[in-house]
Amino acid sequence: MSKFSLPLRLRPGSSLFSQGIISAIFIALLAVLAWSLENYWQHTLKPRLYLAAQTQANVLAQSQSAVIVETLEHSKPEELAGKLRSLVQEMLIVEDPAIGGRYVRGLTLQFDYDLLELAPGSLDFHEGDAQCLNCFQIALPLITGRGDLLGIANIAISDGYFKTLSNEMQSRLFAESGLTFGLLVAVWLVMMLMFHRLHAAKHLLEASDKAKTRFMANITHELRTPLNAILGYTQLYKEDPALMENYRQGIDSIDRSADHLLMMINDILEFSRADEDSVTFHPCEVALTSFLNTLVEMTRLRAQLQGLNFKVQFDDSLPKAIRVDEKRLRQILLNLLSNAVKFTPGGEVVFSVTRLKTQLQDHCRLHFCVADSGIGIAKNQLKEIFIPFQQLDNPITRAEGSGLGLSISQRLIALMGGKLHVSSTPNVGSRFWFELELPCRRDPSPAIEARMETATDTEADSSINLPPLAQREELALQAQRHDVLALRQLIRQLEQAGCYQDFLADIAPFVSNYRFKLLVAKLGQYEQTP
Repeated sequence: MSKFSLPLRLRPGSSLFSQGIISAIFIALLAVLAWSLENYWQHTLKPRLYLAAQTQANVLAQSQSAVIVETLEHSKPEELAGKLRSLVQEMLIVEDPAIGGRYVRGLTLQFDYDLLELAPGSLDFHEGDAQCLNCFQIALPLITGRGDLLGIANIAISDGYFKTLSNEMQSRLFAESGLTFGLLVAVWLVMMLMFHRLHAAKHLLEASDKAKTRFMANITHELRTPLNAILGYTQLYKEDPALMENYRQGIDSIDRSADHLLMMINDILEFSRADEDSVTFHPCEVALTSFLNTLVEMTRLRAQLQGLNFKVQFDDSLPKAIRVDEKRLRQILLNLLSNAVKFTPGGEVVFSVTRLKTQLQDHCRLHFCVADSGIGIAKNQLKEIFIPFQQLDNPITRAEGSGLGLSISQRLIALMGGKLHVSSTPNVGSRFWFELELPCRRDPSPAIEARMETATDTEADSSINLPPLAQREELALQAQRHDVLALRQLIRQLEQAGCYQDFLADIAPFVSNYRFKLLVAKLGQYEQTP
């Protein structure tokens, strides 16, 4: 086993990690149970047993002292010493079967000889182990029926009864508690087995899901090529007036269906990439103004085609350059903007970017927001829109869409350190927003400065060095055919020329995001330029 394999298998969420947590919980429960039993025995049950044994010892001592008093009262003085000695010896040799030994371990007698009218010390006894350390030491007065105090008897009663009783009770307590321990261990083993099987099933499901995702990605790659051919031919058919006169409805239907299917395939491809275990980001320095203006142009074209009012609200305090994965951020914003245009039959779409305060130096916190006056979303359906392949039931979603765009955007924003929020009211509109903490530069690099100067007026296309009209028409033709390979080859030729960087930067987002119809519309804006 590699020295790195064990830490990887113990990472949070792994089978060994979960089993370790469960084992730790059960071990802690067993330890707490054992501690509570021992604590109950030492501080509650054992002291009570000791008090019960001490009470019994007092009763036994009192019975023995009563016998001594009776002997003192009814014996003749000359016989008293012999009878007391015999009585004491009898007390010391009597055994209790319950404890398996003598219950009186020692006896000391001290008398008041003035009352007994005997020679001092003649009846004092010190027999047995009167200083027994583990015995109950009980001192009792020897009082006659008339109330005379004849002396003191110190009796050492064995603690054998306490030891026997405590051993039996302790054994029974822990034996009966052993059933609880056994049940806990059985539940522990069953849970370990269940979690092992659940994790095995989970891994099988994940492997199956990944296999299906890879399969879908491979299939969509294979489907996109013939679809591009279908779309290309529909564009060519549209240029034939005679053909369109007889088959316009069918050709338009093929074009819409193929275009819709191509968008779904692109969404599935992006979903399969975003659903991988690790998504790689490639942050680079981005001219924010130029980046936003490109998004504005792409969205404005779609909004104009749909008859919508597209508004832009950008903060004057926005940084000149930020460091971010340009492709991922463009993908997120284009998805939100496209949805806003798609789900707004009439009215307006507002795209705003503001700068918020942050405590990090050389960083800026940007607030991106896309709002529309479209059909809106019910409050109880706001969570459903982020579920992959989940679509709300309305005429627009029934006609187009794969239900993956928001799921992909939400995941990408989360991986970039933000969170996608939404608020919406049916028939009023929706608002999507998120915030990102990004590195920014006060003094952008020369290349970024050059792009910023070009982007000061996004609609001033005449300031861009355009390729010849023939090459622009060829780009438009290949875009109408949806021929990605031909478009990329033409772009490489323009890149080798070395003087059309601004133009290529202008059309690059349309090509990379497969927005061919918008690319044709964009190239159409250059037609009046010689």
